[in-house]
Amino acid sequence: MNEDSLTLDGDAEELFKSLGGIEKRETLSIIGEVARAYEEEQARFDPWRILLLELVYEVCACFLHHEFFKGGLSTKDHIERVVEKVERLSEMPDHDGQLFIKYRGLHSSDINPIELDYLISFGGLIINLESVLVLAKRHQSTHAHLHEHLIEAWSAFQANNITTLFIRVAKSDQEEKESLEPCIEILSQFYPALYEGRPIVLASGEKKIHVPLVYDRDDNPDPNLTMVAGLNRLGKTSMEKLVQKIADLIEKEGIHIPVDDITSAYNALFSTEELKGRLVQPLMEVNNVKWLMLASDQELLHKEKRDLINTVFEKFGGPSQEAVQVINTIYEADFDSLSPVDIGARLEKITKVLEDVETGKKGRGVEDELLNNVEERLEPVRDELLDNLTVKGDVIEASRPGEEPFSAKVHDKIIDLVKFFKGRSKTRKKLVAMMTESVTFDDIDYEIIARMFGVSQKEAEHLVETIKECFDEKGGFRRKSFENRIAEFTKYGENIFFFLWFYLKEMSRKSDRISFLNALQLLIAGLEHPEKSIKKIMEDFGSSPKEVLPSDRNAIMLANILLRKKNWEIDTEIEITPEEVLLVEDNINPEAIKAATEAIAQKEDDFIRKVETIHTTTKEWLQEAVAEDGGLSVKYLLSLEREIYIFLSILNPPIACHVLRSAVRAYGDPLSQVYGLKKSKENLNALVTLLRIVIRALERVGTSEDLPHLNQVKEKHSEFVKLKDNSRYLDILTRVILHCDKAIEAIEERAD
Repeated sequence: MNEDSLTLDGDAEELFKSLGGIEKRETLSIIGEVARAYEEEQARFDPWRILLLELVYEVCACFLHHEFFKGGLSTKDHIERVVEKVERLSEMPDHDGQLFIKYRGLHSSDINPIELDYLISFGGLIINLESVLVLAKRHQSTHAHLHEHLIEAWSAFQANNITTLFIRVAKSDQEEKESLEPCIEILSQFYPALYEGRPIVLASGEKKIHVPLVYDRDDNPDPNLTMVAGLNRLGKTSMEKLVQKIADLIEKEGIHIPVDDITSAYNALFSTEELKGRLVQPLMEVNNVKWLMLASDQELLHKEKRDLINTVFEKFGGPSQEAVQVINTIYEADFDSLSPVDIGARLEKITKVLEDVETGKKGRGVEDELLNNVEERLEPVRDELLDNLTVKGDVIEASRPGEEPFSAKVHDKIIDLVKFFKGRSKTRKKLVAMMTESVTFDDIDYEIIARMFGVSQKEAEHLVETIKECFDEKGGFRRKSFENRIAEFTKYGENIFFFLWFYLKEMSRKSDRISFLNALQLLIAGLEHPEKSIKKIMEDFGSSPKEVLPSDRNAIMLANILLRKKNWEIDTEIEITPEEVLLVEDNINPEAIKAATEAIAQKEDDFIRKVETIHTTTKEWLQEAVAEDGGLSVKYLLSLEREIYIFLSILNPPIACHVLRSAVRAYGDPLSQVYGLKKSKENLNALVTLLRIVIRALERVGTSEDLPHLNQVKEKHSEFVKLKDNSRYLDILTRVILHCDKAIEAIEERAD
């Protein structure tokens, strides 16, 4: 594939490489038909992003100490601006009323140190320093300052040791909206009261109310409790008694306070039946540790997670940046994007937590909570990264070019996990190699296989023999043998499906791949939790965004099967997903839909880039810009695009319409580039058939914004007719126009 066909500007390319995790979806800057539609849709929300950034700036100017924010405006002016911007934010469609600013401490770059790795999230919008660079570039003439301002804002957050800020954005409750201003007014005086001993005075009409600086049960000044005092007109003595009462209730056995709310006196206040409803709750919360544990107020927290996070706080002084870094390393970090040195350094810190869990006698549940999450972080790490981690007894060593070698003593239970994943890499290669050559497995291999599939060593030996029997001595697939052992394979759960998927990827003969693909349908029918398999497949599909692989079509075909409760084609030999699947309504697996949607959302730009790569490669093959090989062809690429459009219309994630809209632009205009390439005419039937699939997909999920594109297809019918004088082609074209009418009707009905 010609790399020049898919380009990013220099800054965006570096950002693209350096980022990992949720914020990636805000940094895409790919030039191409698919990505352009995505970028256009993203740009529609830029005014809301800019408003969020302006709000953060005003919040800092209101109540954070930092030289950058010493300007000509009074605090009162900034308070009014905060209130006004929050009210404007309330008008944004499809938000849940929860605006979060959180420190993550997971990513850094040459221009953005890890100390400034904060994230703003609101209504599906995610903003960090890297994404603001791209945003500022889109609005260079009017908002070139956005990146500089956000750096200063995060510097102020860091200087004041703020790791979380929560703002409830009320949609319509006027009384709730009116309680925002006194919250900001109190916060604007909290730090001067703390650092300089100034009084906190709340204006209420002509009256002035003196608000006490309130301390929590650990004798730390608490901005949230201070706001409670001011909003509820409670004096110092009353607040001290209230905090003590809550502390006593927390200590009292059997008191009913949700487990996630006993992390602080403030949270417990609004979870205690005796007090709930009697106190006005602030619309802003500063450093509420609850938001380090939960993603929203709808999420539940289990006891083990709470106890583990509290252990981290005790060890690293929570909610400090260091403590938050460790928490996010345990629960969020993408180890696969880190260097071996960084992985070693993070495992060293986690060791300190594990030692405290053991010595503090927190219980087996908390230890399992920690180790299970470390295992999740290590599980996707690439073999080449693991190869650069050396284990010597209880010491992990790592190195990175240009840096001092890293060495640290690590807890033996974490060492065990590292050794397992390093060993799994070698054993997995043996399992794949046994398709075509004689491979000897030793006891260590069988121990690793047993651990991979959660079975005994004897069962692991049996599994290896069972897999061997499904291939002949030349590596050919024995389908009958496989089908006779479906019941045995299903005993190993969803792990076996994804493992067998790697066999499908490695098969060189097309006949074997098709046969294995159809045999896997029988295995899918026996899976109890297909959502686990589809998540893995989507992660695997998106892991090579700049390449088109022979396995990609099979990945999406299997995903299309897994999205449905029942596969009606299970007894049919198929190479592509039947078009009738686009009519599916009730036969949808909601858990699989949820898992696939989340997998795409986590690395949305990788998915978009993958689709862009596929479409660009299709055009290159139509132009004969690449040489034929055994793995890819124009037929394969067009059928792969077809599978993606069917998949997106069933799944219907937020990006579906962006992708489908770009496809109807590309294939719905006979004057577009795709119809003027060297091999376009001989593939015209396939191209117009693909257009029909796109239109049927839009019939299923399209919006009123797609109507102009569908009408354009109808208007250009006569020009499509001129492309080829062939009865088969004209018949396909007639069906395209028929489905255009159906799609327009369906979209108009949804709009009504």
